[in-house]
Amino acid sequence: MNELKEISQHVVEVARSAGADDVVAEAIVTEVKQVRFSNSQVDAVNSWSEEHLALLVAIGKKVISSDIRTLTDLDPHARALVSLAKKVPPSKTYEGVAPGRFKYRRNPVDGMIVKLRDPSRFVHEAIAGAEGFGANNVGGTFYAIHERVGLASSGGAVGADESTAADLSVRAFSQPEASGHAVCCTPTLTGMEAKKTGERAGEFASHARDPVMGEQGKFDLIVDPLFLGSFIQSTSSMLSAMRVEISNSMYAKKIGKRVASDEVTFLDDPTIRSTTRRAFDHEGVPTRRNVLIKDGVLKTYLHNTGTAKRFKTRTTANAGPLIPSAYGSAAQPMAFHPVVVPGDWKMDELIADTKRGLYINNTWYTRYQNYSTGEFSTIPRDAILRVENGEIVGAVKNIRISDNMMNFWKSIDALSRKAQEIYWWEEAAPPSTLPTVRAKQMTITRSA
Repeated sequence: MNELKEISQHVVEVARSAGADDVVAEAIVTEVKQVRFSNSQVDAVNSWSEEHLALLVAIGKKVISSDIRTLTDLDPHARALVSLAKKVPPSKTYEGVAPGRFKYRRNPVDGMIVKLRDPSRFVHEAIAGAEGFGANNVGGTFYAIHERVGLASSGGAVGADESTAADLSVRAFSQPEASGHAVCCTPTLTGMEAKKTGERAGEFASHARDPVMGEQGKFDLIVDPLFLGSFIQSTSSMLSAMRVEISNSMYAKKIGKRVASDEVTFLDDPTIRSTTRRAFDHEGVPTRRNVLIKDGVLKTYLHNTGTAKRFKTRTTANAGPLIPSAYGSAAQPMAFHPVVVPGDWKMDELIADTKRGLYINNTWYTRYQNYSTGEFSTIPRDAILRVENGEIVGAVKNIRISDNMMNFWKSIDALSRKAQEIYWWEEAAPPSTLPTVRAKQMTITRSA
């Protein structure tokens, strides 16, 4: 990793010599092994390596960033970006980069993931697990990822980091309209429970057989961690101070106020054992555990150096990637690893305590009618199981949840004892560690 750190330091020096006041350079090398499967068979086994340099330069308040898809012959790119910075208009929000030299913890990596040659065996285990529960069509993806990072800044930050991750996504069908979805995300290969993941997807698919048209009305919802991950994506995004600044968040002016039930404590913690464990943010500030919502009360937003200055507080070490942002500024504050603290309910207790409800495996197409107030709708997918008087009595289809996101978090009255790290494509991202939760009396409408 030292070579990546040296590359980043060299680019900072070149950009400074060319006239930049502030510079942050982050060199990244990612090695990926992938298996794709469908119809219960492996379709493709691929591997590739990617390298790039994320670079931010600023002259006064004139700031620009770029993602350079090479780690060789970088000097011309650095000088060209400084030249471009001289021509852009000043940013109203840029407040510099984090000053100081920092010490970073050393994150462990899994040598088994680094050395993995044939990941397809995990796919075969997952398929067998799903078929053991009656699935007749199983598909999904497996990824093994090794990432190395070197970062340097004109503020004095210099660091290197490394991580490993394996994630398996399994979707199983027992009938054309009866499916189940399960994932396994782990930073170590020994944590890859491929067969159990397939079994869970197959079990959901088995329960989802012969679905009937869902009813409209108010239902208690027991939502799987995979479903909750989709809500975490938008919720954690709205906790970014930048989203608050542009009135694109339901959490604006809510510090110190109740924004969830007292059962809910919500963290961002990239220091825990996970696939997204990281030593520093994209400005080079050491990451830490941040309590965002404590017992239902909002405690802080996610901050980088710039937003922290404007909010008269300290950075939470959540500066995002140094790439051009949709909001006109690089390093937008973002969550790295959201965590909802588990409760004390067993899964069978959650179901047994529910008189009229739905157990929902997954969802997609979560869309907001109004980000500032939280009105949303989402379309559940895969197993949607009907619960009556404490028992699963069948499956439904073609429903939509149409409610308010703040109301969802305030309506949670029970959380499972166990939490699971989940990640799925773009719907349940970033990777998060989440329990199963129950939200009372949410509004169900028809999707078709």
